[in-house]
Amino acid sequence: MLATSETRPSSLRRASGDAAELLVSVRDLGEARVAASGGVNILDFKEPSRGALAACDPSVWKSAVSEFVGEAPADRTVRLSAALGESETGPELSSHVPPEFSFAKVGPSGCSTAPKLTGLWESIRLPQPVELVPVAYADHIAAGAMSAEGVLNAVIETGRHRLLIDTFGKDGRTLTDHMTIDRLRSLLCVASEHSVWIALAGSLRLREMRSLGTAGVRPNCWGVRGDVCDQRDRTGQMDLRKVTAWRRAIGSPAN
Repeated sequence: MLATSETRPSSLRRASGDAAELLVSVRDLGEARVAASGGVNILDFKEPSRGALAACDPSVWKSAVSEFVGEAPADRTVRLSAALGESETGPELSSHVPPEFSFAKVGPSGCSTAPKLTGLWESIRLPQPVELVPVAYADHIAAGAMSAEGVLNAVIETGRHRLLIDTFGKDGRTLTDHMTIDRLRSLLCVASEHSVWIALAGSLRLREMRSLGTAGVRPNCWGVRGDVCDQRDRTGQMDLRKVTAWRRAIGSPAN
């Protein structure tokens, strides 16, 4: 049975005038501190040198809890997210995610059918109340995965609440090289009808984010890594000025 807006948490709904959230992917505590000082809403821990959603060492997750949850000042409170890698690593790593995290996400590579994809989601054993965020790849053929539309449909049919659309290949191409504005608008429309929170990522630049917003592509959350690093190199050093520029551009309040 399809989930309705009445069965979805009200926190997932975004009113038309609400600002989107900002997610920044970080590899360690040093980068996390920079991103947090820039006012991000979600710190997403992953290792960018090893792929789209490669996990960092679980010890980093534990350290992040101590710094950003336990004794963190109220004005630095952010939500924490963990990347679990792809289908072959996600199930094993999922049990190591600290319960203080808000989210974890796993890549759908190799899951070319809905049963394979939902089977992957069911194999992820996260502690309560950590929420699994399903992922769709804009360049899904390269990942041997379902299209974004197929993944969104599976999200709706299984009663899940969130979806991240990213790119599998980190080869200089961005989300908009793989998906048209009309297609993105259509996906967001369907997601909104079913109260599914959507984050858009995929090597986006600030100017592309602004253009998408002007064209009516307004997700609940924007995800970024490379564009807030030196030389737009996703494996480079994080730049506080660039993080702040993203936050100001989307009007995202610090949580």
